[in-house]
Amino acid sequence: MFNEGNVSLRVFAPEELYEGLERLKDKLNFSLSDCGVSVEAVKGGENRVCFKNNRAKITYTKKNLFFRLLGVFLENLSKKVEFDIVEDSFFQGVSAMIDTSRCGVPTVESICEMIDYLALMGYDMAMLYTEDTVKLESREYFGYMRGRYLPSQFKAIDDYAYTYGIEIIPCIECYGHMEKYLFWSEARDIKDTNGVLLAREEKTFEFVEELIKTVSGCLRSKRIHIGMDEAWDMGRGRFLDKHGYVPPFEIFTEYMDGLMEIIRRLGLKPMMWSDMYFRMGNPAHRYYEEDTVIPPEVAERIPEDMELVFWHYGEKSQCDDYMLKKHCELGRRTIYAGGLWSWIGHFPEHNYTIQTVRFSLDACRNNGVREAMATIWTNDNAECDLFCNLFGLSYFAELCFDKNASEDKLRSRFEACTGGSYDGFWAMSLYHNDFDVNNDYPNYSKRFLGKHLFWQDIMEGLFDTHLYEKPMSSHYAASAVKMREFKNDRWDELYRLAEKTFDYLAVKTLIAERLVPAYKDGNRDILTEIAEVLLPLLKERTVSLHEAHRELWFKHNNVIGWANLDIRYAGVAARCDTAILLLKRYLDGKDDIIASLEEPRLHRSLSGFVHYSAISSPNLKI
Repeated sequence: MFNEGNVSLRVFAPEELYEGLERLKDKLNFSLSDCGVSVEAVKGGENRVCFKNNRAKITYTKKNLFFRLLGVFLENLSKKVEFDIVEDSFFQGVSAMIDTSRCGVPTVESICEMIDYLALMGYDMAMLYTEDTVKLESREYFGYMRGRYLPSQFKAIDDYAYTYGIEIIPCIECYGHMEKYLFWSEARDIKDTNGVLLAREEKTFEFVEELIKTVSGCLRSKRIHIGMDEAWDMGRGRFLDKHGYVPPFEIFTEYMDGLMEIIRRLGLKPMMWSDMYFRMGNPAHRYYEEDTVIPPEVAERIPEDMELVFWHYGEKSQCDDYMLKKHCELGRRTIYAGGLWSWIGHFPEHNYTIQTVRFSLDACRNNGVREAMATIWTNDNAECDLFCNLFGLSYFAELCFDKNASEDKLRSRFEACTGGSYDGFWAMSLYHNDFDVNNDYPNYSKRFLGKHLFWQDIMEGLFDTHLYEKPMSSHYAASAVKMREFKNDRWDELYRLAEKTFDYLAVKTLIAERLVPAYKDGNRDILTEIAEVLLPLLKERTVSLHEAHRELWFKHNNVIGWANLDIRYAGVAARCDTAILLLKRYLDGKDDIIASLEEPRLHRSLSGFVHYSAISSPNLKI
């Protein structure tokens, strides 16, 4: 492990750096004294660490990069007698976006701890994606029972990040993705469809202005991310009733004009997800099509002071170059946003992040796109703990500062920054698949077995055919054993959660692999074993995992939002009881058949973007 002994440092630095130094002593395992290794910090024109004759000099271009370079220095101090490291400064901005709108709302303490790690990795900006999870003075139901932040909490986060030179930028939605608020009758006057605000409505702009003022008023930054993505059905609800059919582009640009009047009046610098402009320039309304041509009349209506955020998470590999070119041709500043694949179950798929991020950041370099953002989306109830994403965040940052970073360097930097095991965090991806080197996954969705198998119903087995083609029970059993190797560092709770998850999946997939074949073959011995041994064991492991996941959630998140996962875990446990009952009734001769096992197992495709209701049962209506 990096820097096992406490290192004493004598630091000569501007006063503004000392508070951050004090915070990071435990994470980097150093102390400050008058007789330690001499470290001089100088703001200059490069990012460099030089160590010679027991003296270090850290030259940094921006405040936040001093803390990254301090970590680089301490990491290398334990390996080399002397060194001189100059880092790549191509990217002028490296940011992280944390989704706080999918029921998992991290506590202020958790966000601040994550900011510590972002500082060590070299991030200079962070965003909290808040659809409705912020308190508005005049809107009682905005974020009601959603664990929303108070403005004072936003300010506390901003103050904490400012110590490191990290800019906190509000990241909101100003048009679509408003389902959680538009659910309430309080919002009826500004509702077009279930998820889109009502255009051409003065009350809508009053609401949006209050939202923008609230979030931007808490923070030092003048930048703001206004969302504006995936407003699929704009103009098709109450707008249609009031105004008749209006072409979507006309609605969107007219709405944007009104929004920009507010933003400019408030002196803010906006950015937005770029997809709607590209969809309106494509006959099939798709984002990533290579033959898309943005008509001049569309390009001209994009506000000149708008920054365009190109979000691409790798689902159509190698598209970054041509899409970035199309963005740059629009004459607006372009920002690249990649995804850490944190939204597809209990753990991120680090392998896919590794594959997609490297070529995406290379494409940024090839096209002169000098700001890059790592997004931590938590679709479908934030099943994935925030800190599982440290692996992807570290990988993303390292490639921003060294495009040729080797795996050895990536490993060393991750462990130096986080105090965790590189191999332990990588092994969490075994949740998704075994990643056989002979399988190139021509369809990217085929990588993502984990969540589908985790939540599918034990008796209805919507994804059983995948297990008939590729049994996974031995893989999960072996993965649980592997996770037991990782312990005794600050991330033990994450390793134990993964271990329990794999133990659970090992039993659940074993049942799924054997249940229907045994029933069809009339194999009463196997059915008896499932009823008397495996199903009770599955329930036991469900309860144990439920408790471990809840404990970690309560440590890192607002407790509001956990309810859905309580219901999901309890549902699995209850279905174990019902499955035992049905099997015993059948084995005892009380029932001639088990209806759900009589049904043929039809094939259902996997998806990299899937919700619980599409996995567990076709009868689920929640």
